[in-house]
Amino acid sequence: MNLKVLQRVTAGEDAPVRYAPGHKSEVFLRGGLRRKLRLEMIACLAFNGDEEDEVFGKKTDTLIGPDDDEEGADAEQVKELLIAVHDAVEPALAAEIATILMLGDAAAHSGHSLTDLYALLSRPRPVVALEGAVPGFERCCSHLLRRGILLPRPLTMIPVDRITLDWAAPSVMRPYSPRLTILIESSYEISRRDVARGLQHAPTTGLPLLAIADHPDLLPERLVQSADLRLSCNPLSPALLKEVARHVIGAADDLDMLDAVSPEDCSTLSLDDLLWCIRPGMSGSEVLKRLQAKIAQPPEKHSAQSKKSARNAPSSHSRTADTGGELIQPAAPDDENALRVEALSGYGEAAEWAIALKNDLVLWREGQLEWQDMITRLLLHGPPGTGKTTFAKALANSLQLPLLATSVSTWLEPSALGEVLQRVRETFEEAERHRPIVLFIDEINGFGTRGGHKDRDSSYWNSFINKALELLDGAVAREGVVIVGATNKPELLDRALVRAGRLETHIEIPLPDTKSLSGILRHHLKRHLPIEGAEIEQLLRIARRANGMSGADIEKLVREARQRSRREDRAVTLHDVEARIKNRLPQLDDGLRYRFAVHEAGHVVARTLTGVAEVELVTIEGSDGRPYTQSTFHPDVMHHEEGRKSLIWSYVAGRAAEEVVVGRPTLGAGGGPQSDLAQATALAFSLEASVGVGARQPFVYRSPDTWEDALASDLELRARVSRRLDEAYAEALALVRQNVRGIKIVAEALLEHGTLEGEPLARVLEKVRQCAMMRDEMQPTHDAVPATRKNLRCLDSGSVEADSAMRTSDSG
Repeated sequence: MNLKVLQRVTAGEDAPVRYAPGHKSEVFLRGGLRRKLRLEMIACLAFNGDEEDEVFGKKTDTLIGPDDDEEGADAEQVKELLIAVHDAVEPALAAEIATILMLGDAAAHSGHSLTDLYALLSRPRPVVALEGAVPGFERCCSHLLRRGILLPRPLTMIPVDRITLDWAAPSVMRPYSPRLTILIESSYEISRRDVARGLQHAPTTGLPLLAIADHPDLLPERLVQSADLRLSCNPLSPALLKEVARHVIGAADDLDMLDAVSPEDCSTLSLDDLLWCIRPGMSGSEVLKRLQAKIAQPPEKHSAQSKKSARNAPSSHSRTADTGGELIQPAAPDDENALRVEALSGYGEAAEWAIALKNDLVLWREGQLEWQDMITRLLLHGPPGTGKTTFAKALANSLQLPLLATSVSTWLEPSALGEVLQRVRETFEEAERHRPIVLFIDEINGFGTRGGHKDRDSSYWNSFINKALELLDGAVAREGVVIVGATNKPELLDRALVRAGRLETHIEIPLPDTKSLSGILRHHLKRHLPIEGAEIEQLLRIARRANGMSGADIEKLVREARQRSRREDRAVTLHDVEARIKNRLPQLDDGLRYRFAVHEAGHVVARTLTGVAEVELVTIEGSDGRPYTQSTFHPDVMHHEEGRKSLIWSYVAGRAAEEVVVGRPTLGAGGGPQSDLAQATALAFSLEASVGVGARQPFVYRSPDTWEDALASDLELRARVSRRLDEAYAEALALVRQNVRGIKIVAEALLEHGTLEGEPLARVLEKVRQCAMMRDEMQPTHDAVPATRKNLRCLDSGSVEADSAMRTSDSG
């Protein structure tokens, strides 16, 4: 009647009750009402008593119907309508019915009715604890309360970790309403500190405090002790299963056969199991068969899946419509194939940051550490393919937190400024709803800088950047949100974005060295190829030849090797991987290979004997055919004129070595903006125009970034820079002539091994130093302390051009 499906028709106060189809009977018969009505009817029966009719405001007595019409008017029509009502109501789910019946039984044992429960929640500051005894109870019970099934009105749940002192302030106090309830759910992943803080502030709000758990032990002890009402449900029983089956499949079937399920067997079932085993249209025998099959299933198979079923299982990735981001759940703790920071190779300082954060999260969850005392904002930068996105996924798995992955380009998809700003804001709101969480923002250089756009676009971009800066500001409460930004071009970021309080920790992920490449290869091959014994040395040889490749390149290399082995119907081997690398490298004749070795040997000897740098790696078999020398320069080198001169010598020493040892140089010292000659010219220009030691007008500053334009327009300055380069080359020639034997030692080792690093490189460098000491042919011109690997990294590299020339480059 409340739904206007039926209407009461009466001729007067003493006239008999009559019913007729209501105004909305046709709407109802078309499916306008869902299973909510069926659940409410079951709830009234579960909390047995006439007074519940007053609470719900509708009669549920099954005797009311056409028979009450003494005159029989419209009896057949009403009877047909009631049959249609019964058939049209959508069947309720077994889990929902079980939850209602369990709570009704708990209320009966406690001596409380549904009216008592409602009256209790209608007074200020009540505390109610609902304790289940079956997995899935908390989730289903919360769902029923939010929909208004167990109580006459829906409850709006406020998670306990959202309650702060602000809720208790007079300016935001709200009149009490039973629609608002502070909720503690056992499966809600919040820290103990947040629960304790929320419980401290919750009584001051005047709102009901409702705690729900699958098991009593999951609720805070202090809350349970102070509860005004505590309903403890009994476990599933054969009698409860029969009652659930009666509501789902009907009473016509023989349900006594469900007594074959013992109470011990019932304890192994969850509410999710009931959803699969008790469904409309089944018979009692079918229900029993499915229940017995579920009970007989080993416990570990309830959660574990085979690889085949896992492929068909719902994805742990979900696209959020409002933000365009992707919400990725962490891998299971026992998933051996999941990426984790602890097992990644080549991440160095970034891995250390992740491990420290993992330890801090433990303290934060236990309430021993405040969020603002943790380092939770990181900017990752490095060349493309070095695994910045992979690191974010591994970080989420290590921390066991969900990952919300997005990018600046995703934010800019709507184009219109208002929609763009809304998408940015909703991304952070989405992260807060799922906290604790890792928020990963890729391509963060897409922000650009304020003032870096044309006038007509400046307002758009300034608004966009300002909104991002506002949301990333450390002063804004982002507790529980770990923010990781990634970019290939950190120099393009607005300075306000990377200051302290925003993306304050900056870590570079460089191209992996040989050790890291070896670990990456091992990781991608571990499921297909056990590597042990003699294969370890072969793996290191492959890693040395892969120097200069990124982690993404290695992954592609392994995929290609596995593809080849599948075509030949055999298992993949290390020879397949090595063959793929050989195919990537250009084929060099012996003469050019020897020139490469001599050229790089010149760099190695100059840097070692002058003391300006520590050589870490030298190769003539770079991943893209480029020979290069990787060094760590001492920081004092750039602070003194003599140090920069020695550094210039080291850049032109490769060309000098070719001239002395081979007879004439190739074009390999120049050819590109990162070549030896370009780096040496930039250093010579800085001495003349930028650091105050020039021969003419030394204190007139010119930016070192503009050296090419300055040399093209200033002939006198170009002459002075050229003079410095001539002097440096003369010094390099002298150094090379005095150490031809050392250069040949390095070149021969390179011809034999292709790549030198680690212990083999150390042995070769020691021989070079011994040759220099024995003849005393040269004293270091720069008194510098030994360099360390923590200092600025330098990479000299060259590549084979079509005319057999070499192009060298230097990247930091």
